[in-house]
Amino acid sequence: MKKLLMFLMVCVYLFALTPKEKEALTYMYQEEKLAKDVYYVLGKMYPDVRAFNIYKSETIHERSVANVLRHYNIPLPVRSSVVGKFRNPELQKLYDELIAKGKKSKIDAIEVGIMVEVTDVEDLNKYLKEATSPDVIALFKFLRAGSYNHYNAFNRALIALTGKGACELMSNRWCKHYPFQRGIGRYYRNYYWFPGRF
Repeated sequence: MKKLLMFLMVCVYLFALTPKEKEALTYMYQEEKLAKDVYYVLGKMYPDVRAFNIYKSETIHERSVANVLRHYNIPLPVRSSVVGKFRNPELQKLYDELIAKGKKSKIDAIEVGIMVEVTDVEDLNKYLKEATSPDVIALFKFLRAGSYNHYNAFNRALIALTGKGACELMSNRWCKHYPFQRGIGRYYRNYYWFPGRF
C-alpha cells in the first residue's frame, strides 16, 4: 500500500503543471482570442484578402488551449465573449492599436497579421524554454507551427499586393524566414486536446 501511494505521488508530481505553465496556458488562451478577433474584424474591412480567413484556424487554436486547461482543472480565464473586448488591459490596448493600424490601409492590415504572428511565435518560444509538461510542449509546438504558416500566408498576401515582403517593407523584428508545414493537424490529431479528433 505504501509503495502504491508513493507511486501515485510520483505520478502526480511528474504530470502536474508548474505555475509558469499554468500562467502561459492562461495567457495563450487569451492571445488566441486576440488573433481571432483581429483577423475577423480586418477580414470584414478587406474581404478580398483571403489570408484573414485564418481567424477560423485561430478558433481551433483557442479551443485546443481550452481543452488543456480543462484537462488540468484550470479555470478558463474570465474574459469578454464580445469581439474586440478583453478584460486583460494589456491585450485590450494591443488589440486597439492593431485595429487602428489595420484601418489605415489594406497594406497596414496585412502587416498587422504579420505582427500578430511574430508576437505569437516570440511568446511561444519564451514559454517553450520553461515548459516541462509533454502536453504543454506539444500544444505550444502545434500553435507555433500554425503561426509559422500564418506568417507565411500574410507575407504572400503582402507580396501579391505590393511586390515586396515583410523583410523589405517592415522593420527587422518582423522579417522572418519561418518554415512552412502543410497539414499540421495530422501530426497532432491524436492528442486529446486537438478539437474534433473524435
